[in-house]
Amino acid sequence: MSGEEKLNEFLQSIEDWKRSKYLVEVEPPEEVSNIINANYEDMRSLTSEECNIYSFRLYAYAEYIETQLAKEKNALEWADSSIWFIIGSTMNQYGDGWTKWQQKYFAAVKENPLASEILKVKNHAEARVRTLEGKNSRIIKMAEILTNMARRKQ
Repeated sequence: MSGEEKLNEFLQSIEDWKRSKYLVEVEPPEEVSNIINANYEDMRSLTSEECNIYSFRLYAYAEYIETQLAKEKNALEWADSSIWFIIGSTMNQYGDGWTKWQQKYFAAVKENPLASEILKVKNHAEARVRTLEGKNSRIIKMAEILTNMARRKQ
């Protein structure tokens, strides 16, 4: 079984657990792009009710982003622990007692095809986590601004 297949099996077990607990998956709201990219005039023309509705939709989008971030963090942690599990017992054969652990780590990964494949999964997950980090809090801030606008317009 390849590293990608093992990861998919792990992620599927998480999805199965979520379904068994009736945890609803939030889909990305379509209108979020419109409100995030709204210009000054569009924002001024919103009614109090529209501000509240868009605020709610932004909160839903923030939940969606947080869910995606959690999935990527799960994949990252799975990949990291899987690599260590695979190469942990063989790392000492790469270098001596003075060799840095990073050199031993990458030498051991390079020698093991499955660990090499999982390292690619890990690198992709790290990039996706960096992309998503902080986005959730910025979306929540936008939702709070819309909520405040709705209060002022009442």
